[in-house]
Parts: sequence; structure tokens; C-alpha cells
Amino acid sequence: MITGAKTEASYRAVVMDSSSSLKDFSMDRKKYFRRYLMGEKIEEKDNPAANMGRIVETLLMEPELFDEKFYMSACANAPTGLMLEFVEALYQCTKAATNEYDEVTKSFEDISRDAYTLSGFKIKYEAVIGKFVGSDAEIFYNEIRQVRAKNLTVVTTQDIANAEKIVNELKTNFATKDIVNLVKSARYGVFNQLQVEGYTVDDHLFKSMMDKCVVDHNARTIQVYDLKCTWSVENFYEEYYLYRRAYIQAYLYNEAVKSLTLDADGELYGYTVFPPKFIVCDSTNYYNPLIYTLDYVDLEDAYNGFEHKGKKYVGVKSLIQDLKWAVENDVWNISRQNYTRNGIVNIKG
Repeated sequence: MITGAKTEASYRAVVMDSSSSLKDFSMDRKKYFRRYLMGEKIEEKDNPAANMGRIVETLLMEPELFDEKFYMSACANAPTGLMLEFVEALYQCTKAATNEYDEVTKSFEDISRDAYTLSGFKIKYEAVIGKFVGSDAEIFYNEIRQVRAKNLTVVTTQDIANAEKIVNELKTNFATKDIVNLVKSARYGVFNQLQVEGYTVDDHLFKSMMDKCVVDHNARTIQVYDLKCTWSVENFYEEYYLYRRAYIQAYLYNEAVKSLTLDADGELYGYTVFPPKFIVCDSTNYYNPLIYTLDYVDLEDAYNGFEHKGKKYVGVKSLIQDLKWAVENDVWNISRQNYTRNGIVNIKG
């Protein structure tokens, strides 16, 4: 069913698999088990491009929700390079040393020395601390300690300025303006952050939240768009679609929308669903945004699995089978295939 009125937090609270959880399972079964079955909160390391994408998405589609997702830093710019690595490591080490009463049980020197080792700095520890103490990096560290527990992301004025430029580019660029500027009318239904819950693929329940869905009532068609912000717009296929397994997302989004067309009592009954498209913008706002299209063969590949340049990519069908097997047997430290082989594996796979 469509549940577009729910908040993102409410959507995420629904215990049901999604393209994100299936991707996590495909890449790290232990992580899936901890996060989705044990309910552990596993914080991801901040990815500047991913964060920029979230800012752009919010400013473009849901600007009224900005304060619910982001915290404006007192720093004009976030730390970069190894200093950012040190700050992130310091945050993780501090968190690990914090007990249930919110008390830090180790000295700052011990924590910072651990973070120094993890960060990869080659200069001496004392030099790193000298650069850190009293700097914007220290302010940034204290900010993320306070706000990440509230599920907020720390952003700087420079981040916002850059995001606003990207949003303006998307609204004015010849490749994207007709899509991002489209508004609801008698002909078009335009849904931002459309949520569909309870659809099934191979008898397994899923939920999806899609960036933009355009319904053409005259043509009786539906088109889903997903916004991606990357470092490499023109290499999106290999460096994002394949590397981050966005093909899983594309297939499930298509199935989510198709489920809406099967309800004989729904207004979208019998509509034709086009394969999803990716709106890909540059996180530095240098390269021209592009629209990446899929066809039905791409969706079949995403379901059945495929090969590219000698590397095999597991399809949604096999991933669901593997996930069901892991859940039913409560086995997470070995794959279904290697278990059925009694742990004997040919060296070439």
C-alpha cells in the first residue's frame, strides 16, 4: 500500500526488508544480523558524497524537513583528509569508551592515541594533537558527539552553499530540469519520497522509499527516479551501480511500484511501469548531471544475476533465497552455498 504521509523515521521503524537491508546482506551477513535482527545501532562512517546527496535531496524535495535531519556546524568547513579520519576515529573510540551512564571511562590521551593509530597519520602524535586542540576539527568532533545520538548529520555552511548550487543546477540544467521541476497537475501525479510497504518478491516482504515517482494519468504510465550524488558522474555504472549494488535498489523499486498497479480498487490499476531511472549529479557541482536509464533486460539481470568484465554479480533472486535460508537456519557465519558443499570449495569458485 502507499504510505507517503509517514515520516522517514516512522518508515525506518517498520521491521521489513528493503533494498538497503538486502544490499547489506549481500555485502556483509554479519552486519545484517547485527543491525536488522539484533537491533544494534551501527553507525556508518560519514561519506562526504553521500552526505551531500542527502542534503541535496532534502533541499530539492523536502526543504521543510531540513532541521529534522541536519545540524548546522559552527565551523565554516569540516575537517578533511587525515584530520577528518582522526576526528572520525576519535568519535568512534570515544563512543566505545562510553558506558551506559554516558560516562567516558578512558582518558582523552588514551582515546586520542587509539584514534591516532587508526587514522593513518605519519607525523608524530604530538603534532596531530597540536593541530587538533583549539581548531575547527575539535569543534566538529564535539558537535558530532552531541548530535549523532539524535540521528542528525553535522553540516557546514560550505556544505549548504555547495548543495544549493547543485539544486539550482538540477533545476536549470537541460538534462534534468523537466523532471525535477515537474509538479502535480490534472495530468501528473508527482510523489516525493514515496513509501510502499508490504509488497512481496518471491514470497518475501519488502518496503521501499523512492525519491521521486511521476504518474502520467493520460498515458497511464509510472516512472520512478532515484537521485544519486557521486564523485564520478560519467562512470556511474561501474563505480556506483555495480560497486554499490544499486541494481538491487532498481529492481525492488520497480517491483514496489508494480505492486500498486495490481490493486483492482486502486487508481493506478493496470498502469504501465517503466524501469527506474537514476538522476546522477556531481557532489562538487562541476560535471553536468546525467539521467541513467535502464531497460527490462537490466531488470532481468538484476533479478537473475549477471556478469560484467569477468566479475559475477548476485541477483535479487539468489539473495532472497540466501537470506531466507540464513534466517530459517540461524546460520550467519557461512554462505548457503558453502554450507551445502560441506565447507569444501573449489579454488576457482
